[in-house]
Amino acid sequence: MFHCCEYVHTNTPSTRGRYRYLERSSEDFKVWVNGKEAQVYTCRISKMPFNTPWPGYQRPIDQTELASFVSIVSDEAVTLEVEVLNREYKEFMLRPYSKNIPVEKKDGKLVFTLERDGQHVLALDDLHKPLFIFNSRPIEAPDPETVTYYFGPGIHAVEKIILHDNESVYVDKDALVYSCIFAENANNIRIFGNGLLDDSREERQLPACYEPYTNGNIKFYDCQNIKLEGVLLRNSAMWCVNFFHCFDAEVDGIKVFGQWRYNTDGVDIVNSQRITMRNSFIHSFDDTIVIKGIDRYIDTDNCDMLFENCVLWCDWGKTCEIGIETACRECYNITFRGCDIIRGGNTHLDIQNGDCAEIHHIFYEDINAEYNSCDTEPSVQWTPEQKYPENPKMAVPWLINIVNYRFRTSERCVDGNPYKTPLHHSPLDLEGIQQATAHDITFRNITVYYDERIPKVDGRFNTPICIHSCIEGVKHYNISVSGVKINGVPANENNVVMQVWSAENFTFTEN
Repeated sequence: MFHCCEYVHTNTPSTRGRYRYLERSSEDFKVWVNGKEAQVYTCRISKMPFNTPWPGYQRPIDQTELASFVSIVSDEAVTLEVEVLNREYKEFMLRPYSKNIPVEKKDGKLVFTLERDGQHVLALDDLHKPLFIFNSRPIEAPDPETVTYYFGPGIHAVEKIILHDNESVYVDKDALVYSCIFAENANNIRIFGNGLLDDSREERQLPACYEPYTNGNIKFYDCQNIKLEGVLLRNSAMWCVNFFHCFDAEVDGIKVFGQWRYNTDGVDIVNSQRITMRNSFIHSFDDTIVIKGIDRYIDTDNCDMLFENCVLWCDWGKTCEIGIETACRECYNITFRGCDIIRGGNTHLDIQNGDCAEIHHIFYEDINAEYNSCDTEPSVQWTPEQKYPENPKMAVPWLINIVNYRFRTSERCVDGNPYKTPLHHSPLDLEGIQQATAHDITFRNITVYYDERIPKVDGRFNTPICIHSCIEGVKHYNISVSGVKINGVPANENNVVMQVWSAENFTFTEN
């Protein structure tokens, strides 16, 4: 059976009569699922790739726009009929492309069938004002007596939820919860359900992303045995899902979307181990999935992680990233597998070793990367008066990028403005620690969907691959790229843009 989610007002104690929220219905789409009209709601997303280090105030609304989403809970095939409202269009695209789901235009509607659960995006002409389609496996409602926080159908507004050992949060498929979730030194915690958690009531006050001054959708410090299942996460005040020094986390089927505020990364994993994420949709404004190291936990390596079968969309930063903060001795045994990247931001597959880690045995395999001619160049806003260009250049993200720019003492130049302010304020003793190498890195079976409207460079596909060391005497080594296909054409060193310096034993083969 299938169920389309609705959020209705209730008189549950959690509302306490203090809040009254109305979910805004989409003015862009109507959707029928197996012949039954579904509720289509809205979320705010970035209109342009224009970001900045925290300036002390939140991003202006005129840099954003409304997207639409429909949430379906189903254990069977579902047929969708989508009517586009108040909009002329020439092209329609059901992403990710790798799913190859046929769409028929019939009686003024776009009609297609989803044979199984999964996350999709219906886009018209470009990626502005899309329709997110979340088709989720049902998560069985537990006995309310067995759950610490049980949110049934309706709209709830509660203070920050703080979890302790052996506590849990359940969000019903028809529940909308305005809150955020926090835990520190907690074991055996679980957040699950097919409902929506929204962080829009939280306002960011300070620049610190590492500290608990601002929470974001979910923030965990020093926790073990964590499970996140199914929930939708919208409108974070900063980084959306945060694991700081956490161990043994399983993330399955979450949906991060409606992210538009400054520096809203999707999932940040910091000095953590044994992390698995599957079957999830992450649409971030800033970095999408990123693995970091910070001074506080420098003695804990990042290792033993798997990110599998996820649909990813990055508006401004990097999509599958290690760094730029890498304050740990090692990052290793980390795999991105079977993921679809709808938009790559600045870079699809990225290693930025900005501190001191030895990064090795990293695997990117069976990745589908989409290149869009409608993408425009990411830019940094340095002053409140600065505007995003009216006629921005087309964006061409790096396909692969391995660099070791210095994070703390960098004099990187962005848009002509050298950014010299260290983002960390405590010194890092690098003595005895391997300094910013990357080795034994494997890229295997990368399928690129290349919009032919993107100009080639001297006859080469403009899917740049860059491997570069900025540190004298330090070279990256044992880097393997194989099985890259661009619109079905095997890629090689002669038909793609390559910038490879300071690399030993770099191989690029067709198979």
